[in-house]
Amino acid sequence: MDVRPVIKVEKLVFGGDGLGRAPDGKVVFVPFVIPGELVRVKLTRDLGDYYEAEVEEIIEESPYRRPPSCPYYEVCGGCQLQHIEYTHQLEIKKNILLDTFRHQRWEGEVPFEGIFPSPREFHYRNRLRLHVEGQQLKMGFVKRKTHQVLKIKECLLAEPIVNQVLKGLYQHQVWFKFAFYSKRIKIESSPEEGKATIIFWTGVSPLREELESLAEIPGVKCVFFWKKGRRPDGPFPKEASYSGRRIFKNIDDMFYYVQPGVFVQTNWDVNLKIMEVVRSWKLDYETVLDLHAGIGNFLFPMGKSESVKTLIGVDTDPRAIEDAIFSAEKQGVNGRFDFRHMSAMEMLYDAVKYGETYDLVLLDPPRGGCKELLRLLEEVAKRYIVYVSCDLPTFVRDVKVLKQKGFELKRVYLFDMFPQTYHFETVGLLEKKS
Repeated sequence: MDVRPVIKVEKLVFGGDGLGRAPDGKVVFVPFVIPGELVRVKLTRDLGDYYEAEVEEIIEESPYRRPPSCPYYEVCGGCQLQHIEYTHQLEIKKNILLDTFRHQRWEGEVPFEGIFPSPREFHYRNRLRLHVEGQQLKMGFVKRKTHQVLKIKECLLAEPIVNQVLKGLYQHQVWFKFAFYSKRIKIESSPEEGKATIIFWTGVSPLREELESLAEIPGVKCVFFWKKGRRPDGPFPKEASYSGRRIFKNIDDMFYYVQPGVFVQTNWDVNLKIMEVVRSWKLDYETVLDLHAGIGNFLFPMGKSESVKTLIGVDTDPRAIEDAIFSAEKQGVNGRFDFRHMSAMEMLYDAVKYGETYDLVLLDPPRGGCKELLRLLEEVAKRYIVYVSCDLPTFVRDVKVLKQKGFELKRVYLFDMFPQTYHFETVGLLEKKS
């Protein structure tokens, strides 16, 4: 297509693209713009109901535009908002949140109560997962709208220790060899130790002495490799503390001990803020069920009060449940918490079968949301549901269903877990109508 209309950017939508309208009235989606800007675009695809486009010229520039800090920006597929001042990114995300409720035909006011920014707009990620291409010694992310790997020497979103280890890998002779038969690599920080662990996926079992030489890179705690099966081999060296687990601390100075590759919220500062805010609501409960407990991330702080009698957490990742139990045992609270390796649906079926209900149910699902759980949840959640979501559209979809089932959405907050990207965490409180 060789069409270059001038459009006014009306807003940014979920996904990070700007929305405007072509002269024929059809919607145009264009990246790397800011609401209010007048831009000349090149239409690249006609998809029937809308066009996709790229910016050719900014005719009227937003006062919130800034030069992006990252040399890979607009090529790397990781960030969408680096060209926008951070305070304005937050305002845009708020508008996206409210617009998504309207788009999904939410009835009534949205009980939006505020935004919690990230204390760090850069260098907040506690992990990087990179594709590896050994022929060119590439470690990197996929380029925007392609399957090609972009070589990354440093990510401005990653914590300094993660970047330090990445640079060390590029300079290490053993990694030159490993890269030829490795598929991807993950570098994960252990913030309470000021170090990072390395995991790489490989088709060949490396030699122990080679793995241990990688652990000599400055800032590395230990190394693991994943050839097949449900668990990686490691740690290397074998004497790494806590079997190579990473260590995090919550708002009660309780430590989490986390195996390599087990899920942890990527922006720990914002994760702690979620804990603080949910606790500040001072909900009245004695029994808690966490249907996506993982390492016990939210269940542990919800059990601080001795008045809480029952604390059950379930998850389908056996290693995450092992870590939750390990953390509870290390701090002498294992008798108060019941962690089970089972699915959320299995837990709900059992609860319905035996007539069990819980004052507070915690939901922190994957991006797909909780759709399959909702038909049983109303029978199990006695008073409150706290829903933590990394995917706004599925969050709105699910709370609409819960509203129909007798729950009132009392509070909604936006936590900026992922600055410089269109992603954010939404937290909602639902209360059962009496």
